[in-house]
Amino acid sequence: MRSFPPLKGIIYFEACARLQSFKLAAEELFVTPGAVSHQILALEGFIGQKLFIRQHRGIKLTNAGIRYFNRVAIILKDLEQATTDIGFVTKTQKIMVSIPPTLLNKWLLPLINYTYLSENGIAVVFIDTIEMLDLNKENIDISIRYCIDRPSEKYCQLLFKEKMIAVCAPSYIDKPLIELSAELLATSTLIETTNRLIQWDLILSHNNVKPHPNQSKVYFQNSMHAIEAAIQGIGIAFINRIFVESYLQDGTLIEAIDMGDMQGKIPGYYLVSNYEKMQNPATQLLYQEIESYVGGDNTITVC
Repeated sequence: MRSFPPLKGIIYFEACARLQSFKLAAEELFVTPGAVSHQILALEGFIGQKLFIRQHRGIKLTNAGIRYFNRVAIILKDLEQATTDIGFVTKTQKIMVSIPPTLLNKWLLPLINYTYLSENGIAVVFIDTIEMLDLNKENIDISIRYCIDRPSEKYCQLLFKEKMIAVCAPSYIDKPLIELSAELLATSTLIETTNRLIQWDLILSHNNVKPHPNQSKVYFQNSMHAIEAAIQGIGIAFINRIFVESYLQDGTLIEAIDMGDMQGKIPGYYLVSNYEKMQNPATQLLYQEIESYVGGDNTITVC
């Protein structure tokens, strides 16, 4: 009976050895560093040898690991070449897109035309983050950024400005669109998302309403959790309207307070890429596809 090692462990080991990093291997394989570490431990247990020395700032191959990598790298290269030779290599390109989590969940996922992209040989890998990742350093092809100032990249299109509203469950207040007042604050819990650029304190100041000295508040890092808290009747959430449009239409949530329009600089969501990434026709196609979801004319706008 043949004694084959776990194939996934071999693939993970080759990536770790080649990149000298569990973290970089995880990024290349689109898994977590913990998943990589687990596979390496399983492979080491199967072989009965330590393959890496875990150091504070990274990893280093043991002597056994060096010998194993030299053999494994050749075997995997031969396997890749054999697959190429008989024509079973996929022509699908993976395009990396960074996007804020709630915008992905509540806006882009329901809109994106996966069949159209597949027919054009494109697979999308989503990196859900609010951070402004460097397109080159983080190997990102397209980014949707949430910010006040327009990004500086060559290719940049404003998708929409942020429209913040206060929402709650219908049972939480007596009637919708009531006036923002100190009395309302005294009897309400305010739900806030910490990564929003417009917060309750700005709205209170804009409406000349002083915060209640013992104001009840609950904080979430992600808008999806703030929305769920509002649905459960915990309080009044301050949310981007586009995230809750479907809940407003079906009556799950109501617009609680008439706060008027904010003045001054308003954050927006910008579709961003750079010159190098946009030389890839697949990146161009996906950029234009996302751009079309806001009623644009499918042209690439240069900042």
